[in-house]
Amino acid sequence: MAETHQLPTKDLIPSAPFIELNKAAEKMSASCQHAEVPSLDHLKMSDYNLVYEPSDDTFLMLDALQAEVGGKENINRLNSISNTLEIGSGTGVSTVFLGMLLKEAGNIEAKLYATDINKEAIRVTQGMAKANNLNPDSLRAIQCDLATPLLDDLKNNVDVLIFNPPYVPTPEDEVGSDGIEASWAGGKDGRVVFDRAMPQIASLLSWPHGAAYIITVDDNKPEDIAKIMMENHGIKAVPLVRRRARNEYLSVLKLTLTREI
Repeated sequence: MAETHQLPTKDLIPSAPFIELNKAAEKMSASCQHAEVPSLDHLKMSDYNLVYEPSDDTFLMLDALQAEVGGKENINRLNSISNTLEIGSGTGVSTVFLGMLLKEAGNIEAKLYATDINKEAIRVTQGMAKANNLNPDSLRAIQCDLATPLLDDLKNNVDVLIFNPPYVPTPEDEVGSDGIEASWAGGKDGRVVFDRAMPQIASLLSWPHGAAYIITVDDNKPEDIAKIMMENHGIKAVPLVRRRARNEYLSVLKLTLTREI
């Protein structure tokens, strides 16, 4: 994977309040129960040549979902979920993990939606659900850009939205393919794809309990993301869990509506 990490210029240094939010997210990550990863045994190296292999960012997302909706203490939350959506599903491990939590809670009515621009990711996502014994009728996986074909059907109706966007800062010409490089090439500040997704995310979340969980690195300027989401869409974005992974810090931002849209 080609990575371009910026030097810590002034605009990459968060404000004092956001630094405190990051510290709280690090404590949350250290104290939360680690999620049990769905079985990957059926996948082959040939699959990973075509689809992003689960890594530190994937596992942090699973831990965030476990903390938010996993366990007996969250049974009411799980049973209130009608629709989930993962944008850019890759292997589909996050959606399948969420589906397994819903199944364990007895929520067999919830619909799982997954999108990816990479057709191989759609195939692997469907295989992941089958390998982990999810009802195939509960999952709808669609090859598309972001969530574009679902915007009308799921408007204000997504209770849990998952997005691990291509967040690595790269040259602009690496963005926009439909191959495996689409899973990491993020263009300027690693934000090109996520910035396009912001209005879609805002239009999809359900009121009042819908939440989106988004992977970011510090190069993405997550505090700037939070400011834009609040000012433009009335959405609060705060770091939920945060963990160092080799030469970068990964965070899961939790996005929630502050008003009905």
